[in-house]
Amino acid sequence: MTFAPPAPICVLIVDDDPDHRYLAQRRLETTGIEVKMAANAEEALAALDGVDLVLLDHRLPGTTGLDLLPVIVGRGPSVVMVTGMGSEDLAVEAMRRGAVDYIVKDTRYLDILTEVVHRAWLHHDLVRRSGELERIGLLVTSASALPEVFAEVTEGARRLLRADGCVLFVLAEEGLVQEATAGMSLADGPRLLAEARQVLAAPGRSFDSDGCLLVPVPPSGETPLGVLAAVRRDARPFALEERHLALAIAGYAGIALHGLRRLELERALVAELQHMLDLRRELMASVSHELRTPLTCVSGFAETLRIHWPALTEDERLVFVDKICHHSHELADLVERLLDFSEVEAGRVDAGIRRVDLRQEIEATVTALGPLVTGRSIEIDVSPTTAMADAALLRRTLTNLLSNAVKYSEQGTPIAIRASVRAGVARVEVADRGTGLTPEEADRAFDPFWRASRAATNNLRGTGLGLALVKEYVRVMGGDVSVESEPGRGSTFTFTLPLPESLPV
Repeated sequence: MTFAPPAPICVLIVDDDPDHRYLAQRRLETTGIEVKMAANAEEALAALDGVDLVLLDHRLPGTTGLDLLPVIVGRGPSVVMVTGMGSEDLAVEAMRRGAVDYIVKDTRYLDILTEVVHRAWLHHDLVRRSGELERIGLLVTSASALPEVFAEVTEGARRLLRADGCVLFVLAEEGLVQEATAGMSLADGPRLLAEARQVLAAPGRSFDSDGCLLVPVPPSGETPLGVLAAVRRDARPFALEERHLALAIAGYAGIALHGLRRLELERALVAELQHMLDLRRELMASVSHELRTPLTCVSGFAETLRIHWPALTEDERLVFVDKICHHSHELADLVERLLDFSEVEAGRVDAGIRRVDLRQEIEATVTALGPLVTGRSIEIDVSPTTAMADAALLRRTLTNLLSNAVKYSEQGTPIAIRASVRAGVARVEVADRGTGLTPEEADRAFDPFWRASRAATNNLRGTGLGLALVKEYVRVMGGDVSVESEPGRGSTFTFTLPLPESLPV
């Protein structure tokens, strides 16, 4: 089955005989073919722009059609060789140099000319389309940026399908969106979008009506990723070959989408892995420093006691022992945090959820912290509230939040602990008036191994694990954790716990 081109075929007649040019021109123009004419090689080369097919006479002034033929083919048009003598050798040589057909100027010449031109144009169009399709195929397998690929696929589809306009709709998080367009401005975009949604709703289905063709991307039984739409102003129907071609282009678009999304995912994973490696390096440096400091203190005070024991007074010995105990506890706390985090990462943290009295657990945690909060005003505003939690994980959560509040706020400033029932959950807040966090820092506050810039600047020791552990403890207990903060005005960390009545019976 053949189909008419969207615009008249443009044929260039290259012949030094004006009568032959005129007769061929009249015969072709009566069938709607656009004709240009040239009497010699120079005129022919100057007239090639926009030409689809060249009728090239063998005998030309100063040269031959065989010599001119490869030059014309190299510029794009297809060539039909025309001669006044029937020579098999000439025909073979013309085909070898790139001609698509050969015609002899005999008594039937004008009668078959239109048919020969039409057949040659079909060959020319097939070669052009094959080249375009191959180009799209190479593009989608080698490109690394979605916008460029979408633009090229859409423009290629418009040319190959002889459409006035093409649109590529892609399925995104917000639904089907117009990703790329080519050709004329499509005023009926909303209608196309509605029809594209219908195509997506029926996998494997295409839509073809009133010069509008829509095919799913990809066209096979896979999960659809989008829709390719082609539109003609004159509402000419798309031929069967063009519908098949549209499916092939949609297949290429599907390959591009799959490939580039996979590439984006791989890049994101590589970036995430690199980020984790950087964090691990920071952790090793931080842990080495944090372990070395208390170890050095314990070793130093113990060595001083061993060497200078007789010379030291009892009070001095007790001071040194207190220092050793303090740094030993500090070291044990660090090791416990590292072990806790390794358990969390391995998913081995189990929660024994039961009813707990929040006020009782909060007061017990504050009492257990003892020296850490000595001299600090701890304001506890907790009405009798029962929540569902693991008592040990709840105390660890409170301990980490209170330790942070003490570390990052000035001596003498109050720390508030509040608990209430809101929106069907128990909410616990730990608020300080310390250095606070920027919005960017607040977003990363619960990342493992991360520490605010001011912590390093102010020589505040820590591994960056405390808040990461808080997040995991709360998650295991069925709650959420968040932070509200402002630089210079302090931070409020809030976590939620389920209420007894909110759990399934």
